[in-house]
Amino acid sequence: MIELSDINFSIGSVNPSGIGDTIYFIPRKDIIAFPWITDEMDEAILKDGYSSYGNFLGDDREEDNHFILHEGKYWYRMYTTQGKSKMSWDVTGEVDHKVVLNKAQFYYPKLNVLIVTLAKMANNGDFVFVVRHDGRYYVVGSRKYRATLQLEGSSGDAAGSAKGVTINVESADTTPLPVYKGALLMQQGVINCEDNTFTKYSDMATNFKQTYAITGGNTVVFNALSNEGRIHLEGTGSITLDVSVDGTTFKNVSHSVAFENGKAIVPCQFIIGDVVKICATTITKCIVNWNHVNAAERV
Repeated sequence: MIELSDINFSIGSVNPSGIGDTIYFIPRKDIIAFPWITDEMDEAILKDGYSSYGNFLGDDREEDNHFILHEGKYWYRMYTTQGKSKMSWDVTGEVDHKVVLNKAQFYYPKLNVLIVTLAKMANNGDFVFVVRHDGRYYVVGSRKYRATLQLEGSSGDAAGSAKGVTINVESADTTPLPVYKGALLMQQGVINCEDNTFTKYSDMATNFKQTYAITGGNTVVFNALSNEGRIHLEGTGSITLDVSVDGTTFKNVSHSVAFENGKAIVPCQFIIGDVVKICATTITKCIVNWNHVNAAERV
């Protein structure tokens, strides 16, 4: 169980405000599963596990620490004008039923087909946003509640006046602006929110490694980050490797693979974004070395 501790501040320290000039978003329907976060104080071991996605309770209850997307789906990026963009939250609801209302405001300084398309989709759509502030990535959008978006556009009324689109997002949640430390699968490459790095698919080599969490002690689920890789496993029993387009209907693509002395290496080829599921009697570690090849078809 987590406990409160002193909340200090160093007077005179550098403490920048505002958000970055790039935000990331995706339609909620393109997400198969959110990463895990606990809502119970008596279950959380780490303080980060109570305020961040992708921090685990322990070996007996580990969940995946990444957003799992449908095959062929990616996060999108959008420019937002600094000084006109921010995140915030407040509390809503009655006693014993209160939740937080996470909010964000973005400003795109132009009227064009792309932003108008987003505005039309957002009228009755549901989106999830990831916003960078002070070296961390925050999620506005919930696994439990539908987000509300309101976009207002203007051409400006005089030379030099502001024009563009203001985007207001509100999403009920149980955690104020939860931090995200997993990967963002983009069309051009992968953003690692843990260490704030971006790797192009064309630059991925055998030293591009990704560690994945184990669910229930015997299952791993993740999105393919490249067309080709080598899966390094530790565990027991026979291994099955399944691939899915929609995250629900899986097709077995594995050959006869079994652990030897508790370890196994499984070569694999995917389409980027494939939902991959690995099962065995027990799995204690899963690391994938991703390669990049030009072929975009599964062999």
